[in-house]
Amino acid sequence: MKKTKIVCKSLLFLATVFLLSGCWDRKELEDRAYVIGLGLDHSKAEDKIKVTMLIGNPEVGSVQGGGGSTEKPREILSFDANDFLSAKSTANVVISRQISYDLLKIIVVSEELAKDPKFVTWIYDALRDREIRLNAHLAVSKEKPSDYFQNSHPKMETRPHKYFDYMIEHGIDNGLIPDSTLFRFFKTTNRGTDLFLAMYTTAKKGKNPEIKSEDEYTAGQLNATGEIDHTQFIGSAVFKDGVMIDKLNGQETRLVNILDDTTEIREILATYKDPFPDNQKVAVRIMKTENNRVEMNLKGPKPKIHITLPVQFEILTNPSRTDYAKSKKNQEILKKSLIDQTETLYEYLFKKTQTELKGAPYPLSIYSRKYFGTIEEFKKFNWVKSYPEADITVKADIQIIDYGKVSKTPKGKGKAS
Repeated sequence: MKKTKIVCKSLLFLATVFLLSGCWDRKELEDRAYVIGLGLDHSKAEDKIKVTMLIGNPEVGSVQGGGGSTEKPREILSFDANDFLSAKSTANVVISRQISYDLLKIIVVSEELAKDPKFVTWIYDALRDREIRLNAHLAVSKEKPSDYFQNSHPKMETRPHKYFDYMIEHGIDNGLIPDSTLFRFFKTTNRGTDLFLAMYTTAKKGKNPEIKSEDEYTAGQLNATGEIDHTQFIGSAVFKDGVMIDKLNGQETRLVNILDDTTEIREILATYKDPFPDNQKVAVRIMKTENNRVEMNLKGPKPKIHITLPVQFEILTNPSRTDYAKSKKNQEILKKSLIDQTETLYEYLFKKTQTELKGAPYPLSIYSRKYFGTIEEFKKFNWVKSYPEADITVKADIQIIDYGKVSKTPKGKGKAS
């Protein structure tokens, strides 16, 4: 009898396993249309938005698709909708496959819509769709997203999902754009104490752009020519309470990324003025190996904030052919010059954030919470009002780990480069 019960239980267990292993809800890859990029813009119709979908073909360039596939790598469609969630069903009027946001990489918002106070209500719909992942990135485009996606033609990456993966990853690594995920946007907006930076992009190059230093551009200002795509990612759009209020260039964005310990930057290539000759610049590699040290005194009439930036420098170029390797005196002169220039850049940045932007461009308020015993005390302090009045100082703790090689000055009339 006992043996019979055991057999019956085993059969029941096996039957349950077979039921759970069913595939009635399986969806084939070829049955779905994956939206890689989503564009949002103003609509001519009241209380509607213009939705643009960049749909990638996952079979192009893959083993399944084969090398000789004649299918297009992407499709782009734009239409007016009540929101970008119900827009998935509307898109099936012209798209045969089921629309999916499972592989959504980037949401591109026009600068015009980003400055509209209603933008927050539109973007918060992303929290209501289980397909949209919060690690998708938010970007602001100079032009309409419909024009942006149509004018973006990568030359080396035909698959749009890989193109945006590479552009965003490398842009964050070198600090030229912020790591503006949806998760960071919602968290910053809900906190309501600091500013949020979204990556700035465009596929339309400006006319006769001014030549600047390598990181002083915003998207569209770099005069790059050749057989290339004109899409540019550099700089950031500044959001306050979920609404865009200003822009930062690539250099200012880099400075903020170094301040923000929650952003992982691998290394930054930049140039500094050479302390020895005039009108010469030294190329350096900047590496951040540890978190910043932040000290605050919030009890007095004027809040005081002191930030120490521990960074490592490698000297890559030496236009003056100065002997840094053997001369301790020259090393000290160079180090002092790099420290002074770095601290001057941060002095300008914080002055701009306090007088123009009226907020910290990264979650600096989090450091201040430990100075208060309760949440009520922190609210009474009123960080938003106190930040513009704070006395902020930045100390650059620079360690030069490599001064580079010293080469002999070449013979001839020309100057050494």
